[in-house]
Amino acid sequence: MDYLQYVDGNTFLHRLDPRTKFVFLVAMAVLTSVIKSGAALLFLLVFFLILWTACGIMKEMGQLLGKLKVLLLFIFLLWLVLGIFEEPPVELFKPFYKGQIGPIAICFDWYDIYKGFVYALRIYLMIASFYTVMITTNFSEIILGLCKWHIPYSIAFAVGLVFQIIPIVIGELNSIMEAQSSRGLEIEQCKWYTKVKNYIIFSFPLFFRIIQKAQSISLAMYYYKLDFNRKRSSYKTIKSSKRDLVFALVTLFVIVVTVVLRIKFYVPV
Repeated sequence: MDYLQYVDGNTFLHRLDPRTKFVFLVAMAVLTSVIKSGAALLFLLVFFLILWTACGIMKEMGQLLGKLKVLLLFIFLLWLVLGIFEEPPVELFKPFYKGQIGPIAICFDWYDIYKGFVYALRIYLMIASFYTVMITTNFSEIILGLCKWHIPYSIAFAVGLVFQIIPIVIGELNSIMEAQSSRGLEIEQCKWYTKVKNYIIFSFPLFFRIIQKAQSISLAMYYYKLDFNRKRSSYKTIKSSKRDLVFALVTLFVIVVTVVLRIKFYVPV
């Protein structure tokens, strides 16, 4: 399987109405954006682990974690370092070290580790929720589902195109990384800060590749005379079922429990 690509299957998530999965994606994006509680995020992670296991996509999510480990480690260490040079808003943990190095006062405790963990987990859950929908939903189904909501085809097409473009971008990044590796640029067997520097190096050719792909897509739309005002039909029909209702109720329950945990076990970060 190509990384971050839709995979045809017959799992519970594959059989859901694409509109249900789109609402789930928006709900998870909002939830992970506002929740900053370690307990709530851990509960959300457990929910995703159960969902991935039940739908047989745990392997793909493990691949995602492997691809994101450098980014997550960078986020964790960034907040850890920032926390050393500022006092926590409340005295929550006993500091490992609290003193002064020259004119700079530092304070290092479990709170700094907690902050780094929370922010890294939030980023992973944001990306993982999008990835969960992406690998179980064809981009044409997203377009069809949005059109069923009477959303203009031009907007539905733009949203669906995102699900098609992101795998292309990731594929281009992998090609660039393989090309650079063949030239001797180390990617995996190096220290974390070297990995960060190398990913920055990869970003420049990736930027130009993205511009080329965007131009190709624009030319294809022009040559095929894509008309957003033309009325379209579809061979495939989508219809909500009981499984969509069950999934919606489970998602609502998870959201409520996550919010409650955030209220009861909130630690300022």
